[in-house]
Amino acid sequence: MRALLLKGPRQLELSELPSAPLSPGQVRLAVRNVGVCGSDYSSIAGKLPFTRFPIVPGHEAAGEVIESAASGWTLGDRVLIHPILCDRSDPLFQRGEVHHCATTEVLGVVSRNGAYAEEVVVEDYMLRRLPDAMDFESAAIVEPVAVAVRAVRQGHMKPGDRVLVLGAGNIGLLVIQVASAFGASRVVVTDLLPERLKLAAGLGVDQTVLTSEEFPSTLENSFDVVIDGVGKEQTVRQALSCCARGGRIVVYGVPAGDITYPLRVAFSKDVTLSTSRLYDADFAPAIELIAQGKVKVKDIITHRTSLGEAPALLGRILDGQEAGIKVMIKP
Repeated sequence: MRALLLKGPRQLELSELPSAPLSPGQVRLAVRNVGVCGSDYSSIAGKLPFTRFPIVPGHEAAGEVIESAASGWTLGDRVLIHPILCDRSDPLFQRGEVHHCATTEVLGVVSRNGAYAEEVVVEDYMLRRLPDAMDFESAAIVEPVAVAVRAVRQGHMKPGDRVLVLGAGNIGLLVIQVASAFGASRVVVTDLLPERLKLAAGLGVDQTVLTSEEFPSTLENSFDVVIDGVGKEQTVRQALSCCARGGRIVVYGVPAGDITYPLRVAFSKDVTLSTSRLYDADFAPAIELIAQGKVKVKDIITHRTSLGEAPALLGRILDGQEAGIKVMIKP
């Protein structure tokens, strides 16, 4: 089968690989669509510390069952992938807290080849059925919507809350839609890039703020929930400044290192700081939001490409020669 093999940093190559044999409880899928995640760029650039080379990346995927060694799954089943691998004997797995298992890893990063390929082998517990009306391209974006859903839920957002989102990357553009769908009364988003903010404006956000300019003081003390997709000390401090008393900060952006948090200021405002890493086993809310048209996933797709063309495209995006939000690969 053809696959994109990441042999080392910046060494993503179209390769011919043997099909892996199935073990009991596993299923082989023909990949119909696979999205490129922000963490994929980090892996390709050699900046994601968890990545083990060589590996086939890709975890935002949907396809059809073409071979099954697991009960309940038959040829032709239309499915999407919940890409967390973990020990199914772990009590946390049994509770659905797959993201908290000590053995948690994401498909296509550490030990299991991912979905930048014509085929991928996954465990049966990683499959979710597609609604009849959902196409493969939309299904391949369920996983990042699940990231957005958990980030909003970690902020204990209530209907009527005012929400600020720091960062309008592919997850940020989903977070603003999820917050609106959950009843936020006002949603504001910031970013360094005008083209991202233009896309956000088209998704119904109430205000966009270009942060390459001075951060506006009018945002201070104005939000019940601030969701930080950047994860830098500067943005965490901005989040704290923008929180109203009793507000909640959620950081889903992966910090590059430790940051200093102004605890005294947070204490004086009674602000709660939470993190949001991955998601639990339940993809149903994300699937429903897309199926109901409350989150417009196709609106964030900026590029559609093939396996053969993807390495060059992703290289240009990494080099800053081309701007991309969501790249969708069709093997």
